[in-house]
Amino acid sequence: MEWDFANATNVKVDLYDKLYNAIDSAKVSPGSTKEYKITAFHESDTVAYKWTVEVVNKEEKVDAKKPVQNETKPTVEIPVYSPNSTNSEYINGAIGPEAAPVRIKIMHSTKNEKELELKTIILDENGNFINGLNSKVVDLSFIQRCKKSSNSAGDLQIQEVHKSDGTDYSIIFDNSSVAEFNFPLLERVLNFSESLSTEDRLMFSYFNHNYTEYLTLQPQKEFYDTFKGYDLPKPSGLSGLYKAVYSNLVDFTSRISKDKNKAVILITYSEDNSSLIYSPDDIINAAQNFGIPIFIIAVGDAFNSYTLQKIANSTGGKLYTVHTDSSHVAEHIMKEIDFALNNHYSISLNYDNNEKECADAYGKLILKYGDKTIEDGIILNPTKSEFHSYYQSVAIFEAKSSEIDSDYDDGIIELSNVLKNNPQYRIKLVGHSDDEGSKEFDAEISDSRANKVKTMIVNNGVDANQVITDSEGFSKPLYILGQTPWQNNFNRRVELKWVNPSQTSPFEIVVEQVWTEEEALTSSEKWGKRGYHTYYDNYLIGNEPVYRVMLWGFEDEEEVKEVASKIMKKFKTKVTYK
Repeated sequence: MEWDFANATNVKVDLYDKLYNAIDSAKVSPGSTKEYKITAFHESDTVAYKWTVEVVNKEEKVDAKKPVQNETKPTVEIPVYSPNSTNSEYINGAIGPEAAPVRIKIMHSTKNEKELELKTIILDENGNFINGLNSKVVDLSFIQRCKKSSNSAGDLQIQEVHKSDGTDYSIIFDNSSVAEFNFPLLERVLNFSESLSTEDRLMFSYFNHNYTEYLTLQPQKEFYDTFKGYDLPKPSGLSGLYKAVYSNLVDFTSRISKDKNKAVILITYSEDNSSLIYSPDDIINAAQNFGIPIFIIAVGDAFNSYTLQKIANSTGGKLYTVHTDSSHVAEHIMKEIDFALNNHYSISLNYDNNEKECADAYGKLILKYGDKTIEDGIILNPTKSEFHSYYQSVAIFEAKSSEIDSDYDDGIIELSNVLKNNPQYRIKLVGHSDDEGSKEFDAEISDSRANKVKTMIVNNGVDANQVITDSEGFSKPLYILGQTPWQNNFNRRVELKWVNPSQTSPFEIVVEQVWTEEEALTSSEKWGKRGYHTYYDNYLIGNEPVYRVMLWGFEDEEEVKEVASKIMKKFKTKVTYK
C-alpha cells in the first residue's frame, strides 16, 4: 500500500506498532480479504481512510478498490482468538501451545495474607497469547529479593483462565498543560471502546488541577456513540492527578457491578503537582479497599515513574511507559489490559509480606522454555512512607501578574476548609517568578502572588496565623530555559508547604551544592546510602544554574537543627537548613 499525504507529519496503519512518513508505503500479506485503517496526523488534526485488500482465487477477477474516506464508524479488527503474523509487543491474537514464548507479563496481582496470585499473559513474538500451556511444557519459578535475604519458589503450577462476564472500566485522562499533544489519544480511547464486548461498561473523566467527570458509567454501545466526535477543552493548568484518581475511585465504586471485572485506566503525561491535600497513599488505600486495580499509561517523560510504579503495583495493576512519538500504542495497551482481565494464567505462591525486612522487595517471575529464559518483575510490599512530592502548587500565573485565575478557586477553597477544620495546621506559601524583569521586580511579583493566595485563604475564614508567606523570585525556576509556554507558566507559581508534623515534613537540609546534574545524582545516591531521604533541585545564583542536594523528612526546627549538627560533626561538611 502506497500513499502521499500533503502536510502530514506522520501516518499510522492500524495494527502496526510504528509510524510511517507522509509519503511512504507498507507491505501487507493478509491470508484473507482484510480492511486496513490508515490515519494521517498533522498537529491536532487527523484524517482517516479505509483500504481494502481483497484476497481471491486466481481464476476470480477483482476490481481494485481505492481508499475510501472514513466518514462512518471506524472498524478495527482485533484478532483476539486467531493467530497474528505481524510482530507485536502487545496482545494481538491467540495461538496454540506449539508457539515459542518470547514475553511473559505480570498483568494483575492480588494478595491474601502470605499468598500471592499473579495473573500473567505469555506471548509469542507476534503478540499472540499462547493457549494450552501447563507445568509440563514450561518451567516457572519466582524469586523475592528482600533487604538481607532472598526467597525462591520453583516448579510453580499454572492455571489457564478464560471468562467473559464483562468489565467495568473507568478511564481517567490527563488534560493538564503538560498533555498539550493529547488529542490523538482520544481516538485511541474511542477505538478501544468500540473493540469491547456489549457486556462491558465505561466511564470517562479528565483532569488538570480540577477533576471533571464527562461520561458516567454506561454500556459500551452508549459510551461509543456519545464519545464519538467529542473534543476535550484545550489542555491547561496544573496536574491534580492524586485528587482526580481518588475522586474517581469514590464515584466509580458506587456504580460498579459485583459480577464484573473492574479496572481504572489512568492515561497521564505528568506527575502530580497540585493535589494539595491528597497523596498517593489516599489512592492506594482506596483502591485496595475497593479491590480495584489501577493500570497506568504514562506518556512522555514529565513524570516520576517510581511513584506511578508503586501506585500500580500496590493496587494490583501495571505501569506502561510510552514515548510521546509512540502514543498510538496506548490503544494496543488498553486492549491488552482488557484481554488479560478475561484471559490469563493464574499462578499462586507463598511470599514474605514482612513490611520491615521485605519492604519494597522485588519479585521476579521466571519462565524457562527449552534453552530460553524470559521474566517479568513486580514490587512487593511497597512502602507508603517514602512518597515525597517534588513540589505542590496552589496556582500558576500570567506573566507579570499576581491575579489568581478563578479556575483555581475550588482547590483554594478545599485547602481553606482543611485549615479551618484543623486549626493546629500551618502552611507556608512560597511565591515564584519566571524571568519577567529585573531581579527586584521578580522578587516583588513573587511576593505579591504568595500574599494574594494568603488573602484569599484568610477571606475564606482561616486564621491568618496559620499561613506564612515567602518568596523566591526567579531563583528556583522549575525550568531554567523554558522550551514551551507551559514550562514558563509553571515557573510563575505559588507553592504550598505544610508546616505540621502530621502532614508532609517541611524542613530540609542542604548538604551539597554542585554544578552539574550528574554530580547532583551521584551526591544524592551517596546520601541515600547513608540512610537519609534525599533529592536534588536546580537553583539560580545570579544567572548561573546550580544543583542543591537536599535531605528531607524533618518534622520541626528542633529536629532539623539536631540532625544538621550531627552531619557537620560526622562528615566534616558545612550544611544549611530551611
